[in-house]
Amino acid sequence: MYEQLLNNPELAKLAGYITGDGHLQIKNWRYLTSFFSKDIEEVEAFESISQNLFNITPKRYEDRRKTWKGSGLRYQCFIISKPVALFLQKYEIPVGNKTNSPFLIPSWILNGSNEVKTAYLRALYDNEGTIFSCKERWQIVFRMAKNKILLKEGIAFFEQIREILKSLDIRTSPVNYGKLNIRKDGSTSMYLRITIEKPSFGNFLKHVGFDNKSKQEKLLKSLRASGQAAKIGSDF
Repeated sequence: MYEQLLNNPELAKLAGYITGDGHLQIKNWRYLTSFFSKDIEEVEAFESISQNLFNITPKRYEDRRKTWKGSGLRYQCFIISKPVALFLQKYEIPVGNKTNSPFLIPSWILNGSNEVKTAYLRALYDNEGTIFSCKERWQIVFRMAKNKILLKEGIAFFEQIREILKSLDIRTSPVNYGKLNIRKDGSTSMYLRITIEKPSFGNFLKHVGFDNKSKQEKLLKSLRASGQAAKIGSDF
């Protein structure tokens, strides 16, 4: 039904959102594609993509409940559609709890254009990436959690991300991992992490970047500080 969208960067971005702070639920009578964020602009982007791709306006709710991430206003956004959920499942978008599920980058993204690949990465880094300076050392870190029994599969996913970044001349650290916490069911959560150092920031900005304004501004700030603006040819 939606196969004509598979070369569309907006679909790749939606896939990145779901793989990051989203959730695809297919269970019994429930067919929900959801996204959660404190950033209203990310929520509006998710809604806009849903409208453009599927002609569906997601349901938005405000959530002020306290969670392990803290308190404050969060937005919950839902696409309520069985055809959309089944389409996303068919084309390799992870279903259910991503910490407890093995998944890789969808093949249509891996085999897609650079525009498709970078749209996916940009959404992932908007959701799960951080950029910061510690003792004047800037880093962009991408981090996710995985059940210990699926650590091998998690590493494989991260290696795919590293390969795409490498093809764009963006160097990353090897995949690092370690113990995160013990879950209520007794299983162990592990973190996985890759880091981009400042020498690759210019190519990250050129090819991927952030749609998140706060993170993008930090990226630009780091490049201004090192005088890389002239090399990149950007007007920042």
